[in-house]
Amino acid sequence: MLTYSTRALPTRAKVSYWNDIIADVFTPLQTSPLDSSGFEAEARAAPLGRLVVTNIQADPATIQRTREQAAQSAERRFFLHMLVSGRLLVAQEGREALLQEGDLALADSSLPYTLHHTQPCNLIVLVMSQEDLKQHLPNPEDVIGVRFPGDSGLSNTTSVMLRSLWEQARNEIDPEIGSRIADSLLEVFAASWLARNGVQPADSAVSGYRRVQIKRYIEAHLRDPDLSARSVAAAFGISPRYLHMLFVKEGETVSNYILRRRLEQCVKQLSDPLWRKRTITEIAFSWGFNNATHFARVFRHRYDTTPRDFRNAQGGDGEILIAGIESPGARG
Repeated sequence: MLTYSTRALPTRAKVSYWNDIIADVFTPLQTSPLDSSGFEAEARAAPLGRLVVTNIQADPATIQRTREQAAQSAERRFFLHMLVSGRLLVAQEGREALLQEGDLALADSSLPYTLHHTQPCNLIVLVMSQEDLKQHLPNPEDVIGVRFPGDSGLSNTTSVMLRSLWEQARNEIDPEIGSRIADSLLEVFAASWLARNGVQPADSAVSGYRRVQIKRYIEAHLRDPDLSARSVAAAFGISPRYLHMLFVKEGETVSNYILRRRLEQCVKQLSDPLWRKRTITEIAFSWGFNNATHFARVFRHRYDTTPRDFRNAQGGDGEILIAGIESPGARG
């Protein structure tokens, strides 16, 4: 965690120092305090892989990204602002977003923009490259300077996630985990933009990409008996409800997907002579099942046969019943 503050500096040096800090953490900006005689500001920044999450607290000011600064900038960055307290005007490309507590707005460093607040302001800002943002939002130019109300819908989910990300980052979250949460946050933010334009988030290409990521995670954790819809949602920093929405299009809940994939892995091993020395229960438990009776029930429901009969039909010896009862051929 990096912390910068003007409080220990002489009055004449505060604004210059603050502009230097903003240029380092964000991008070159020009700060004009409404009362330069008493201006104070503090920035705290936590790197999360390629992204940075920051908390800014500042006295009333006008902050501008000038046309000259935008033209001279070699790196294009985007800033997702979420207002914690106060009021903040974000103006860019002829659009004005007057933010209240919890609201969000996006700004683009490649174009001039203005931030203006007439009272002390507290905000959280996620800093990202255009490459990171465009993975989720192919045309961010359409979104800059637009207010996303933080009191409803997926915008509210984004706001809550960003606040939570900051709280975890300030407690020194693992950067890789933080980056994954931030990635999920941007997915939800993109979905909120699609939703307000009449596009169902679950049908978008962005959400399709997210489903692929989630399925890869599930495949890597199938053997974990604690794997569940709730644990998957937590791993990606999204709500169980949003996770369910992502899978609705495929006609299957996340829980059913996990169950189906575990059963399919069990079937592969029950069909393979190389695994015939392992009991059915051992195979089931190795794929995340932790109750033999439950496994036998869901297996029969899906395949209309018992695990032992299925294995015998494949040429295995069926030496152990799922319920733990030995078959005659299994006794030595």
